[in-house]
Amino acid sequence: MIGFWLVAACLTALVLLPLLRALLRPAPPPEGAAGFARGVYAAQVAEIERDHKRGILSDDQARAARAEVGRRLLSAADEAERASAGGVAKPAQRMALVVTLLLPVAALAIYLPLGHPNMPAVPFAGRPAEKPVPQQVLDAVAKLEAALKDNQDDAGGWGLLAQTYTAMGRTGDAVNAWRQVLRLSPEDASAKSTLAEALTMSADGVVGAEAVELFTAALAGDAMDARARYYLGMARLQAGDIRGALDRWTALVGDSPADAPWLPTVRERIHDAATSVGLDPIAITPSPKPAVNPPSQTPQPGGGDRAPALSPEQMQAMAGMDEADQKATINAMVDGLQAKLKDNPGDVDGWLRLARAREVQGDAEAARAALRGAVKADPKHLRAWLDLSRLTAPDDAATAGGAEFLDAMAHVLDLAPDNPQALYYLGQQAANEGKKDRARELWGRLLKQLPADAPQRPELQRRLDRL
Repeated sequence: MIGFWLVAACLTALVLLPLLRALLRPAPPPEGAAGFARGVYAAQVAEIERDHKRGILSDDQARAARAEVGRRLLSAADEAERASAGGVAKPAQRMALVVTLLLPVAALAIYLPLGHPNMPAVPFAGRPAEKPVPQQVLDAVAKLEAALKDNQDDAGGWGLLAQTYTAMGRTGDAVNAWRQVLRLSPEDASAKSTLAEALTMSADGVVGAEAVELFTAALAGDAMDARARYYLGMARLQAGDIRGALDRWTALVGDSPADAPWLPTVRERIHDAATSVGLDPIAITPSPKPAVNPPSQTPQPGGGDRAPALSPEQMQAMAGMDEADQKATINAMVDGLQAKLKDNPGDVDGWLRLARAREVQGDAEAARAALRGAVKADPKHLRAWLDLSRLTAPDDAATAGGAEFLDAMAHVLDLAPDNPQALYYLGQQAANEGKKDRARELWGRLLKQLPADAPQRPELQRRLDRL
């Protein structure tokens, strides 16, 4: 503690000494200043005499000029005499001196109530989170860690622990846990891909050499691993190879089903990369394959990804816990994701994951709130608007729905002009408001999309006829 104040005092002195030296430097003696003024005025008088002799100045002009020089000389002599009698520093120097001496006093007055010189240094990664993790969650994690110490060959348990660490923001611990999963399943392409993604997250999104090696190995085991293909495209982009990134991403779109949850993100990457090099993203992006789960015949707002968050092995690992610990672990993962989104509100994919998790938990309002965060982060994210429309859809298909639902449908139609759900519900809204031309336009476009044998064609045609 004493050492800190000693160092602070020395640094303050080093800063102030040059300034004080300049401020306290004595001014030139008054007599010297008066002598310099007399020399200047004597030279002016000599110049006047030369101009008078050459005829440049008349007698009256020369006399007047000599009188003016003499007046200035007397004034300078009087000023020098007054300065000599005063013998003090100028007021400006006194003020500067006072301010300079007050600076360290003011700094000390501010530091004492706010500073903590005795606080130990803590690495940024090791600082505690702003929102503490609930104790029951920590207890559940501790139990799982203890169980894995006794059974280090439980791949499902390591996977569950890794996901929990990720949700809590402990990316370094998550990487170590995924390494254990890969140790137990060295040929598992999914484990390689997941570990590589964790390494990328721990490096703030930079796809490093080890991650590239793992993603490449994952593709060797599963050529359709969408995660590996996406991140290998990111690696090319980060290396400056934009065309290489576009080749990987466009191929991924062409091999993906139309309802794949990663397609919106990949298309956004393609759009940004293509426009940066002057390419038309629409022209270079292929159409995806047919959807794995085709939509129902009745127009319904977007589907959403309902895939479980845990693998079967992780579900089995959780089965060894009691109900309270299971709930605490799952809540830790979800709450941890929500806490991370507060620090990174622009993470659209994170908001979508949070919405799915809240929906699985049965909290529809929290799921809607998460989706509002997603569309706020990216107003052009089609999947986010589709999911929001699904969670705000009316119970009766004959009604147009509430304001939030219709707003979501309007954004969907703007992003996907042929979306059948948006055409149907916005047409219904227009019909209810008496905007017949708009309703005919929207429902007419929908009617053209429906197969000839679609069961909803007759009803839609009857509504058009009533208009």
